[in-house]
Amino acid sequence: MKLSHYLKIFESKDNPDECIVFSTKRASIVQLARETLTEIASGDLCREDADLLARLEIIVPDVEAEKKAMLAFGRTWGRSSPVLNIVAILNLDCNFACPYCYENGVKGNFYMSRQTADALIAFARQRFDADKKMLLVDFHGGEPLLSLDLIQHISGALKPFVESRNGTYAFTLVTNGSLLNRKTVEALKTLGLESVKITLDGPAELHNSSRPFKSGAGTFDVIVNHIKEICDLVKVNIGGNFEQGNYRRFPELLDVLIDEGLTPDRVGRIKFDPVTASIDRSEALAAYKGGCSCLNEPWLVEAEAFLREAIFARGYRTVKPQPAFCMVESENSFTVNWDGGIYKCPAFAGRQGFQAGDLKSGVWNASDPYHVGLWGKNQACMDCAYLPMCFGGCRFLKFVRDGRIDEVDCKKPYLDAALEGLILQEVRYRDGR
Repeated sequence: MKLSHYLKIFESKDNPDECIVFSTKRASIVQLARETLTEIASGDLCREDADLLARLEIIVPDVEAEKKAMLAFGRTWGRSSPVLNIVAILNLDCNFACPYCYENGVKGNFYMSRQTADALIAFARQRFDADKKMLLVDFHGGEPLLSLDLIQHISGALKPFVESRNGTYAFTLVTNGSLLNRKTVEALKTLGLESVKITLDGPAELHNSSRPFKSGAGTFDVIVNHIKEICDLVKVNIGGNFEQGNYRRFPELLDVLIDEGLTPDRVGRIKFDPVTASIDRSEALAAYKGGCSCLNEPWLVEAEAFLREAIFARGYRTVKPQPAFCMVESENSFTVNWDGGIYKCPAFAGRQGFQAGDLKSGVWNASDPYHVGLWGKNQACMDCAYLPMCFGGCRFLKFVRDGRIDEVDCKKPYLDAALEGLILQEVRYRDGR
């Protein structure tokens, strides 16, 4: 048995006789004695330890066979999944005026019609075949709650259909939170609402400047009050969009949440992400010059470690380093735009050259526009221990940066710089230190 190819081994900061082994394939963290690594290398590992490490896929019989299996997994992952995922963009309208919004160039009075919603229902029913166990719909906008009637119509039709097939129907909302009151959540819970993601861009001063109402009025207090109203009914995940010049103020938000009674036991995960640069040159975005187009920007490593430390230190949960497989690679994941166009990623919805079909005629070609499987043709990707955490990176970031997606968006420099610190954080807070 050999050490898996998909491992990163780090020095233990507490015990020089131990090391920390992280599986990029399983997202498992194992603390091993250095003596155990020596025994693995020499083939002297005892049977009991070998069986345990094999179950965790820390050791494998054949490293080359493991690489080939990863390639096969990538080719079949989306095809064999029992979950059908649909991102439904219900409108391009919004009651906010966020200066960095990547939809600013296309926002307006564009709403999915009832006829298109019915076609979406038919599309989902057709795709939910005998192998499917769950249908998960993620409602997006603009602001999806401006189309509350369509959320109720679509879910009211799909929930009983899926359940008649002995499956599970659930939906989530990506919402600015300004319309998400208790009465609305109570109504949506009966239709399958599973969780909501709401954005707070730091403390009130920062948030109100980056996410105001169209009138210019602040939105922070409205959103926080709504989270307090609904957090006992539905899981609320909180996101936030930071920039290089303001991320150090985001821990202030966490302290405000605690002061408002939104303690770690009352909310789900908290995750802060950098603002993504826009490729649009619309008048709406002309004044905004911020955002990043690459995870490999050096300041992001420090920013992520700083923000995760603040989240952990206050007892909140956040997303762990883990395998990441882009939805464009899955044959069972689709984005349906407000006009019925079918895409493979919500960031590409409405962009010329990336439409993969429409609700009227079905899926035409979901592979070529997105260069599906590109990572499997790249030898550097296939030789990389980070492959399960990257699979060629983010196509949209590549498009923002270079205007093309026929090459991978390599995350190796970022992971080389950041992963050890993230894993050591996980270990420290897991062990209560």
